[in-house]
Amino acid sequence: MISLLNFYNLKENAMRSKHLLSHSAIGIILIFMIVLLTNTAFCGDPAYPKKPIKLMVPYGAGGSTDLTARILASVMPDCMGQPAVVVNKPGGSGSICLDFVSKAKPDGYTMLVISMANVLYSAMNPKLPYKYDDFVYLGRLQITPNVLIVNAKSPWKTFLEMTADMKKNPGKFKFGTAGLGTGSHIGGVLINEQLGFPAGALTAVHYDSDTAAVLSVVQGETQFYQGNIGPAKSSIDGGLARVLYVTTKERVALWPGVPTSRELGFPKSDFVPFRAVLGPPGLPNYVKKAWEDAIKKIVKYKPWLKLVKNLGDTPAYLNAADMTKLADKTFKDNRLVFKELGLLMK
Repeated sequence: MISLLNFYNLKENAMRSKHLLSHSAIGIILIFMIVLLTNTAFCGDPAYPKKPIKLMVPYGAGGSTDLTARILASVMPDCMGQPAVVVNKPGGSGSICLDFVSKAKPDGYTMLVISMANVLYSAMNPKLPYKYDDFVYLGRLQITPNVLIVNAKSPWKTFLEMTADMKKNPGKFKFGTAGLGTGSHIGGVLINEQLGFPAGALTAVHYDSDTAAVLSVVQGETQFYQGNIGPAKSSIDGGLARVLYVTTKERVALWPGVPTSRELGFPKSDFVPFRAVLGPPGLPNYVKKAWEDAIKKIVKYKPWLKLVKNLGDTPAYLNAADMTKLADKTFKDNRLVFKELGLLMK
């Protein structure tokens, strides 16, 4: 028979055990919640994306950045599980679009496709309402060889013939650009510098896209354009424009007879712009991971590879960390160049 004292001891032990079990259960629940939240933040939300994504483009339709975004959008249903809508927001050398995205809700449904020109313009204009490194760089997709073109009816069969004419009368030469601070603008400025002309001797005429700049050459409004191969290719293939050089270190397979700018003694002209995907500031880790994984998949996806090569671009994947480093280097190097050339805006 259990004594009264033993009965009370048993009762007290039972209550203590119940209390401990209650605390243990709460602890297990808390640990589970922490693990769940950690996995959501760092390993990806399986629900993202669950609706179409907007791909913002800082230039007009038909330009290289626009075509990059449209090719990307065409493979997003297969590679990311949701369609994408390309939204062009040109103006201000791309700054209107970048400012918009810098203030967008960082939920992964407003993303940005840029060219190197957008980093260049940040280096040129310190007064922009955003900084180039405010954005989250998610990866580089491709690089875009540049070409220098003239009207097919022009008298210049080679670049050296054109520069000989420039030296006689530099004031008559205008070049089309996709906007202030873009690669096509810098391309013309560097020709001006390498020829030893006073600043502005070759006149820049700014448009809102590479397509418009190419059209200016075809229509005779400007004498040349140095810029992205994509928008120029159809005019070249159609016999409306003539290529005088390419900016790659080696000749391109499309036109093996066309020399490089370096071969012609213009080494500063041999830069090759990049195309990359960015997100607004504050992008959650699960969105970053989803995009990083998708970009890795996209750059190996055969339909995407075919479209990019048809555009005249070269697939050139960089992961998020390396793309961020490239943006930093591009900004710092070109800030110095703009200071030297007197192009830094005040």
